[in-house]
Amino acid sequence: MIEASDIYNSIKANIREQQATFDLLKQAADNSDDKLTDCILLVQEHHNLNEDFLIELLSKLEEQFVDASTLLKIFQKGLDNLYYIKLGKELAAYIVKNKFQRKKGELLFEKLLVQFCFDFEEAQYFFQSYLNFENQLLEGGNEKEKIQVRNQISQIFQRVFKISMQGLDKFWLQYEQLETNKQNLEKAQKNYQGTIQKIQQLDNLEQQFKNVCKSQDEQEILNFFKQLEQVLDEKLIEFPKFINFYEKYFYLRQKSENFQFSDSLLIPLQEKFIQILRLQQNPHVLQKQLKNLIRFQAQPFQVYILYLRTLEQLNRDDEEFEQDFLFAQNYVQNEDLFKFSLEFIYRYTRQYLTLTEKLDERQTTIRELFNQLAEKKSYSDQQKAKIYNELAKVECYLFDNKLNSRAAFEKCVQLVWDNNSYWKDYYYSQISLPILNIQQRDRLRGILKRAVELCLEDKITASEDLLNFETLFGNVEEVQKAEEKLQSVLENIEDNDELIQEEEEEQQEHQQEEKKGQKNNNRKQSKELNEEEKAPKVFTDSSKTIFIKYLPKELTANEVIALIPNCGALECRIVKDKNQVSKGFAYIDFTSDEDAQQAVNILNNKMVGGEKLYAAISKPPKLYQDDKLTLYLDNLPYSITEQQLAAKAGEGVKQIRIVKDSKGKPRGYAYIEYNQEEDKQNGLELLNQDPYIDGRKYFVKFSDSLEKIKQNYQNNSIIIKNLPFKVREIEIRQIFDGMNITQIEIPKNEQGKPKGFAFVEFEKQKHLKLALDLNGVEFKGRRLEIQKKEKKMMRKKEEQIEIEEVQDFKPKSNSDFKSLFKK
Repeated sequence: MIEASDIYNSIKANIREQQATFDLLKQAADNSDDKLTDCILLVQEHHNLNEDFLIELLSKLEEQFVDASTLLKIFQKGLDNLYYIKLGKELAAYIVKNKFQRKKGELLFEKLLVQFCFDFEEAQYFFQSYLNFENQLLEGGNEKEKIQVRNQISQIFQRVFKISMQGLDKFWLQYEQLETNKQNLEKAQKNYQGTIQKIQQLDNLEQQFKNVCKSQDEQEILNFFKQLEQVLDEKLIEFPKFINFYEKYFYLRQKSENFQFSDSLLIPLQEKFIQILRLQQNPHVLQKQLKNLIRFQAQPFQVYILYLRTLEQLNRDDEEFEQDFLFAQNYVQNEDLFKFSLEFIYRYTRQYLTLTEKLDERQTTIRELFNQLAEKKSYSDQQKAKIYNELAKVECYLFDNKLNSRAAFEKCVQLVWDNNSYWKDYYYSQISLPILNIQQRDRLRGILKRAVELCLEDKITASEDLLNFETLFGNVEEVQKAEEKLQSVLENIEDNDELIQEEEEEQQEHQQEEKKGQKNNNRKQSKELNEEEKAPKVFTDSSKTIFIKYLPKELTANEVIALIPNCGALECRIVKDKNQVSKGFAYIDFTSDEDAQQAVNILNNKMVGGEKLYAAISKPPKLYQDDKLTLYLDNLPYSITEQQLAAKAGEGVKQIRIVKDSKGKPRGYAYIEYNQEEDKQNGLELLNQDPYIDGRKYFVKFSDSLEKIKQNYQNNSIIIKNLPFKVREIEIRQIFDGMNITQIEIPKNEQGKPKGFAFVEFEKQKHLKLALDLNGVEFKGRRLEIQKKEKKMMRKKEEQIEIEEVQDFKPKSNSDFKSLFKK
C-alpha cells in the first residue's frame, strides 16, 4: 500500500496529467488516507472533479469525521469550478442536517442562491431548503431571535416572488398562511402576479433549450443562443438568467459522454459568451466564468490575458494572484507560456506605480521575477533577450536606475546582437539622461557603432541614427565618418541584392545548360560513354540543389560539405560580397533528389557556431514565365497574397508567383501561369472585369518572352553613387548637360528624401559612354561614382521589369532627436 504522503507527492508531481491525477486521488480515497483532504484540495486547484465523484469523496470525509470547515472548503471549490446542481443540493442538505449557526448557515445559503436562484427548475429546491433551515431556528432561542428569524423568512418569500421559477404557486400558498402583516402580503402579491406573467415565456425558453440539447443538432444550438441574445437585448430576461443558460449548457457537456459537439459549435459560443460577459463590466462574474471556461477546455491566448487582467481589477493580493496565475498556467499552450509569464510580471510593474511605501521591496520582487524567467532553460536566446530588454526598460523608466538598466541591456544585446530594435531601446534609454557629459556621449557613440556593425537587418536606420547623433554631438570629422558609413551601408545593400540576383540568374543558366547536356547524352548509346562522361556532373535542378542560410561567415565550402558526410554532395557555392566575405548563405548541388532531401533533414535547425541553420530544397524563382500561357500583373498592392490573386484568376491556374524583394516583401507585380490557352483567355477576361484589389487598380497583360526581356536588358543606363541627400533631378540633368536623357530615377525613403544614389537612362549609346567618362567628377563637394547599370530601369508602370531597390528605411531627423531633450 502506498503511503498517504507518497500519494500526495505523486499527485503534485503529475498534476498536469489529469487522468493520472484522478487515478491517484481514487487510490487515496479507497485507502482512506489521512491526507485525502489535502489531495482533494490540491486536485481541485487544477482540475474539474466529476460531480458524482466529488460527492462520493465528501461522503467518505464525512464518515471520517473531517471538520465542517474543511468540508465546506471542498464544497465551495467544487461549486466554483462548474455549475454542479447536485453538489449544491448536497451542500444545502448538509447545512440543514448539521444545524449550522444562524449567521453561518444564512451566509452559505446566500451563496447557493447567487449561483442557482435563476435555474428555472432547481431554484425552488434551494429556496425551500433555506426556509427549512430558518424554520429549524424557530424551535429554539429566545423571543428576540425568533422575531429576527421570522423577519428573515418573510424577506426570503419576498425574494421568491420576484424570481421566475417552477413551483412559485406552492410558495404563495405557504406565504398566505404564514404572513400576518397585511402590507407585506399586498407587496408580495403584486410581485407574485407580475412574475407569473413572465413564467410562461421563460417556460417556453426552457423547453426549447431542453429540446435542442436533446436533439444535439449543432445549428439548432447556435440558433437558440442567438435567439437568447435577442431576448436579452429586449430585456425580456435578466442577465443572470442569460448566464444561467450558458452554465447549464457547459454543465451538460461536461456531465454527459453522449453530449458532445465539435469545436465549430463550442468556439463561437464561448467567444460570444465572453464578449457578453465583458460588456457587463462585472469583474467578479467575469473572473468566475473565465475560470470555468479555462478549466473546461483550452482557450485562445487572449482569454488567458483577459483572465489575468480581471484578477488585477479585483485587487487580489500577491499570494492570491500568484495562485490564480499558476492555475491558468497549467492550461496555456506551450508556445504561449512565455508571453503569459511576461503578462504576469507586467501586473507587478503596473501596480508599482500605485504604491506609496515599500517601493524598494517591490523593486526587488520585480527584478527577481524577470531574472527567474530569464534563467529558464526552455527559453531561446531570443526570448531571454526579450526578458532582459523589458527589465532594462523597467529599470530605466520605472525605477530610474540607469546602472541596472545598462547592465540588463548589455545582457540583451549579447544574446541577440543583430536586432536593431534592442539597440534603439538601449540608445534611447541612455540618451534620456538629464545631463550628457563626455563619458556618456562616448558610451552612446559606442552603442550606435556596435549596432551598425552587428545588425544584420535595418542597418540603414542604425547608420542614420549614428549620423544624426554625430550631427548633434560630434565634430566635423566624426560627422563625415558617419556619412561615409551610411553611404557604405547603402552600397552594400544594393550590392547584396545584385549578388543574390546574379546568383539566381547564374543558377538558372547552369540549369538550362545542364538540361541541354543531358539531352545530348541521351542521344548517345550507353556503350559509347567513356569513363569521363560517366563521372558525376554538377546538377542545379532545383530538387537536387539545396539553399542554406545563417552560416557562420568563417566557414569554407569544404567545411560546409563536411557537415553532411555521405550525402553525395558535389559542389558548394558560398555567396560572397565584393570583398569576398561570405554573406552567410550558400547553395549545394547533389547527385539525386534523395541525397538533397537527406541533407536538408540534417542541416535544417542544426546549430553551427552558435547559429541555427535554415536549409531547404532550392527553388530559385523564375524571373519571367513562358509568355504562351502566362499573364503579367502590375501595380498590385504591396500586401498582395496568392489567395487574393487566386480568387480573381479563374480556373486552370498552374502557378501564381508574386515577385518579392530580398526581405520577402511583394514588389507590386506577379505572374499567373495557366494550364491551357483557354484558361489563360478566361483568366484575362475575369481579371479585367474588376481590376481592383484593396482599392488599387492593377494592370494585366501577356507576359514578355524571355528573348524580349534579354533584349530589354541591353539598355543605356547608369547608376550614380555618393550623391548629396538633398539632390534634385534638375541638378542631375545639369551634370550631363548636352546628353539626351530619357529618364531619371532618384530612389527615396518613406519621408520622401533621396537615398544618396540615382539611375539615369540615355537615349543613345554614345551619350552613355560620355556619361561614364565623368566618373569621379566633383559635385557639391562630393566625388561621384558613375557606373553602367546593367538591369533595365522602370519605364511605364505596366512595363516594369526587375529593379533592385535599396531596402526601405525610416530615418530620424535632427528635430526628432532634439525633442528627446524637451521631455
